[in-house]
Amino acid sequence: MTRDNVPAPVQPPDPAPVPQQPAVGAGLTAAIGQGAAQGAARSITARLVDKFLTNPPDWLRALWHALPKPWE
Repeated sequence: MTRDNVPAPVQPPDPAPVPQQPAVGAGLTAAIGQGAAQGAARSITARLVDKFLTNPPDWLRALWHALPKPWE
C-alpha cells in the first residue's frame, strides 16, 4: 500500500462541556435587587401620576391642548 492510499486518522469530536448548575441562592440577590428597583419605579410613577393628573401644571395643560388629537 502506498502512502497516498492510507486514510488520514480521524480525531474524535470533543465532548460537550457539562453545564454547571448555579449555586443555591445565587439568583436571590439579583431577584431582591430587581424587586426593589421595580417597587421604587412603581412608587415614583404613582406619585407622578397622582400629582400631574389630579392637578397638572399650566405648561403641561398648554402642551396637551397644543398637540393634535388623533381622534379629530
